[in-house]
Amino acid sequence: MAKNNSKIFYGWWIVATAFMSMTFLFTPIVNLISFFTDPVTKDLGIGRSQFSLYFTIVTLVGLVVSPFAGKVLKKVNIRVYMTICTILGALSFVGFSFANNIYVFYALAVLQGISLIAGSIVPSSVLITNWFNEKRGLALGIALSGSGFGGIILSPIVSFLISSYGWRTTYLIIGIVIAVTIVPLTAFVVRFHPSDIGLTPLGEAPSKNKNQVLKGMNQKDVLKTPSFWILCAAIIVTGIVANTMIINLAPFLTDIGATTSRAAFLLSLGSAMVIVGKLLVGRMFDKMGLALMIILLAICNVLSFVFLRHADLQIPGILYATFTGFGATALTIAPSYITAYLFGEKDFSSIFGTVSMFSSLGTALSAVFGGVVYGINNSYGLVLTVLIVLSCVSGALYFLAVKTKPKYETAS
Repeated sequence: MAKNNSKIFYGWWIVATAFMSMTFLFTPIVNLISFFTDPVTKDLGIGRSQFSLYFTIVTLVGLVVSPFAGKVLKKVNIRVYMTICTILGALSFVGFSFANNIYVFYALAVLQGISLIAGSIVPSSVLITNWFNEKRGLALGIALSGSGFGGIILSPIVSFLISSYGWRTTYLIIGIVIAVTIVPLTAFVVRFHPSDIGLTPLGEAPSKNKNQVLKGMNQKDVLKTPSFWILCAAIIVTGIVANTMIINLAPFLTDIGATTSRAAFLLSLGSAMVIVGKLLVGRMFDKMGLALMIILLAICNVLSFVFLRHADLQIPGILYATFTGFGATALTIAPSYITAYLFGEKDFSSIFGTVSMFSSLGTALSAVFGGVVYGINNSYGLVLTVLIVLSCVSGALYFLAVKTKPKYETAS
């Protein structure tokens, strides 16, 4: 039987798998769309809005899938589950490479939505929560930083491939890369819980009780608590805060006189700071109190928008990228960490699957929010002001959710 005193705790292999999934599955689906917009729309003779609609479908499918993904996760073989979901993502990109009309993109967007949520986002957080009691924040930070790492390494590669070989070949290569880099890990490395291979979570003393029950609440009871709905409201608001200016960054910088190269620099720097932010904030969650971390993240988001107003200048631009890299963890690390803190590990996969639905909702609303607020006076100044207010609201809601944590019996 495996033992916890081995040189490398097996949970770190779980972290490595989640990191690879975020790098090579999450990043191509979420962060690389803009590279394909012009070549695909020109080749297929469609408008940009028609093309971008496929990602709206991805988001909406994720919204529907999230609550079911968590429930199914604990009832089936995790390796089969994640492998199938990853293959769906790979097949969607392969399918894009053969698309002759936009409706093929719309149909395959369904596969991408399933793969994104059920194959990457939900299982990554669930697995790390199962495997880590100690260093959970650090493990989450490392795993989720894969999205930033993927943005840095894949952006120039994808740009080169499209210019050299075309968008169809690039989509095909992405699909192959997803299958080659992630499927072997999901098929042979992943285990749902440490007890599956005779281990205990990092930081938990070994127990001779084979029928040990995880502490926490059932999802049915969680849905009756105020803290759950406050947490979901916080995540919706945070989704708007984290995504609105990512969508509108290029036109905003153009409006304030920044060059195209300046915008590209800030996007690259922002991706790098996302990695740093996730690693440091994850560790800080382990070392500092939740309440203090919530306040710090809210301050980071406020400062990011303050400095963004003058991002055409060198120093404010760098400070914007720095603070947004840290503040964005309020939507990535915080929901998973706080969900486990509030409701325990007993039914975490089901609860977090539902929580992730609200994260997708906030992301979907961010595009609508930015357009509506901008349209009031055709100025991003008002958008930034409202986002500063919402950053404070987000922090206050997270703080209130933590302070209203429900009481439950600690099972043994």
